[in-house]
Amino acid sequence: MTMKKINIFLSILAALSLSACSLDLEPTTATVYDGVHLVVTGEDLMAAEAGFMDAYRAIHNGMYSTTEELMLDGFNATASFGNNYGSVHRTDDSYTSSDDYIDSYWQNHYVVIGRYNNLIDDISIAENVPEGYEEAASIILGEAYFCRAEAYLNLVRHYGKDYDPADAVSLGVPVVLHYDLNGRPARNTVHEVYDQIKNDLDSAAVHLAAVPGELMAAYPTMDCVNALYARYYLDTEDYDNAVTAANTVIATGRYTLSNTIEKLTAEFVNDAGTEAIMQLPGNQNSEPVNSNSVYTSMGNSQDHGQVFNSLYLPSRKLVDSYSTTDIRGRVWLSTTDYYTEINGSYYRGNFATFVKYFGNPNLYSGTPNGAQMIKPYMISEMYLIKAEAQNMGGHAADAKTTLNALQTARGAELTSGSMTNIQNEWFRETVGEGLRLSCLKRWHIGFDAREGQPGALAVNAIMTGTYYDQRSFADDDYHLVWPVPASQIRLNPNLVQNAPYGQ
Repeated sequence: MTMKKINIFLSILAALSLSACSLDLEPTTATVYDGVHLVVTGEDLMAAEAGFMDAYRAIHNGMYSTTEELMLDGFNATASFGNNYGSVHRTDDSYTSSDDYIDSYWQNHYVVIGRYNNLIDDISIAENVPEGYEEAASIILGEAYFCRAEAYLNLVRHYGKDYDPADAVSLGVPVVLHYDLNGRPARNTVHEVYDQIKNDLDSAAVHLAAVPGELMAAYPTMDCVNALYARYYLDTEDYDNAVTAANTVIATGRYTLSNTIEKLTAEFVNDAGTEAIMQLPGNQNSEPVNSNSVYTSMGNSQDHGQVFNSLYLPSRKLVDSYSTTDIRGRVWLSTTDYYTEINGSYYRGNFATFVKYFGNPNLYSGTPNGAQMIKPYMISEMYLIKAEAQNMGGHAADAKTTLNALQTARGAELTSGSMTNIQNEWFRETVGEGLRLSCLKRWHIGFDAREGQPGALAVNAIMTGTYYDQRSFADDDYHLVWPVPASQIRLNPNLVQNAPYGQ
């Protein structure tokens, strides 16, 4: 390798390491830059797999799910939230294309896409695969295609309009498939991005055909591919295929819905449940996971021991959405477990705190930190996708059967399979998972004022006013499509901003 190419390679690695707090994980091998082949041995190949899965884990949970959740209707900022996610939550004049969260989401997804691209380019060429590793390389190639497909789906769901079969001109995000140091790609259309997602999924399906799936799979499997197909088909309004893809995963019987408080607690506190189609490994040291601590943010008090220092509380709409028999409300909402400190005052029993991501005891020492094993795909989502696709495909009776299966397991009230009921179930079931934005866009609905819990309002525990508890979104509010980060436009003048955001 020439000195020039070595320097380019090291510069790229440095850029990747500085771009996000969790993206400086190894490997530094198994990639190809400027035509330089870097996978030489089987050890390089396996290091590459571990490395891009580390990168995959780094863009899940934390800000990658909370940013949109706090923008919408499920949560209210507490009086001591310290302006964390403030501009996103308010979406007032302080929310611009220079928002750090919006910028980081874009930038870090392209960082990991770069890793997937380099590996795909390298081992797609048969002679580059180390001898004796052909089967492993094929599976790893499928994993990379899967991860790239998901990354582009995440990006287009946030920075592009909802997919419309009749709209072939609306812009999505740039589709970048190969390393180009001097590249200044323009945005592809939403249709073109979804076409690339489909191409990658089709490639993943070929390479992962012999990897059927398992509960809490640490790496992509065919069940994961079908789960992502289900998302893709729902977005692109191919409802028959969405039903087929979702039902293919459900019908395996490998994943079952929690139907007791104990089972749901095991799923979401101990990460030892029966619902995860995929669950990424994590620990406190070598495999850190992003935390969802904004909901609990535990601290210690001399008089009260461990206390919640919550930055955001569940809205009245979220709390009221659960019936008294619904095990989700009983497991994911806490009213008396701990005191909550708000600006030096302590409350217990006044209002509910969102504890779906309280923290796995294996991922913290002493004080719970809101870190859970990352579960990118859950069987409950497959029921929701199947029910919605059945309804949209004109099969309301089938949608009711599917929806009732989920509701029965959760101890919720059984309803018809109407779109309103399906939408309400999406809200109850997937809250906190970073799916709300895509749902509202897909349904072309907004939300009414995110009223606070009466008990929180009574003690002035939450922020109030036009851009807090009174904030609402009209149908198809432009904030549902995020702005292209201003920093990216400065670097790449070929990028066009989403209206009506400024540059």
